[in-house]
Amino acid sequence: MNPLKIALTCSLGLPLLAAGGSCEPCPATLVSQEQLVAEYNANAAMVPRLWARAKVQVKFVDAKGRAFTWGSTLLPPNALLHLRKGAGRLGPHDFLLHGREAGQEVFRAGVSTADGVYYFWTHYGGEGGGLYGRNALAGAAGVEQMPIDPHQLLSVLGITELPADFTQPPTVLMRMDDRPQHCAYVLTYIDRQPITGKIVSRREAYFDWHDKRPRRPFQINFFDEHGRSVMIATMKAYKPITAEDVDNPPAAPAEMPTDIKITWPQKGSEIHIVLSEMTTADLVDPELFKFWDRLPGAVRSNLTCVDSHLKVAEGATK
Repeated sequence: MNPLKIALTCSLGLPLLAAGGSCEPCPATLVSQEQLVAEYNANAAMVPRLWARAKVQVKFVDAKGRAFTWGSTLLPPNALLHLRKGAGRLGPHDFLLHGREAGQEVFRAGVSTADGVYYFWTHYGGEGGGLYGRNALAGAAGVEQMPIDPHQLLSVLGITELPADFTQPPTVLMRMDDRPQHCAYVLTYIDRQPITGKIVSRREAYFDWHDKRPRRPFQINFFDEHGRSVMIATMKAYKPITAEDVDNPPAAPAEMPTDIKITWPQKGSEIHIVLSEMTTADLVDPELFKFWDRLPGAVRSNLTCVDSHLKVAEGATK
């Protein structure tokens, strides 16, 4: 049910029958910021890599106003999702979501640590095009937003760690949303902006405030350099990840959301992802994550760098 409808129903004292809404007060007990982040990171740390099948339905509007719609979550899987974490606990990580049709790649959204870029491209009906940016400049002022940003997409999977040092950025701040229709822990991720060094809010994640089930994020709002909401993700249907090819298999498996809906309101873009067969098995050749080596010719000839007007400081990494 819509939160506004839930709030109105509760305020009128009417019974609330819709799933997911409640007029009951929030739990009296709560955990600290340290415990919440530690629980989240313990789950994320059990996933050094990921392979999963995906049903994807995507819509985006390009810079010329042309709409691209593809896929369905009601049909068999049409995409694959791959993650291979890097040496740094907070990233960058190699990531790839790619859709296929009739044996051909239709789109790719990914992060390549070898090439130092993040990107999104499409290749359909003999035509193609895409955008890419440098990892070291992701989130810098003046960088064009991609229709589907892979750095943002990776964050909603719930298996990449959060900063555990709360004394300097990047870090998270915690507040409580104690309205009965919400009942959530809210973690706001802050970091220094590339080039300017300004501390800005990147995103806020809403976690279940509950005593009887795991505290997992169910919504994440992403912000641009001005603090405007540029992406909203909702996550549900958490399921276990099969632990394979890991040195010390966990006693209880890690879990992640398998039903993810994301909208980019200002871009007119949206994506719905339903995951299955999630495993930590090492099924991916590292070469698959490369950007330049995997570009179709039609995409390469119509490729735009979103941060071409900016310079990266020597030795900068992200």
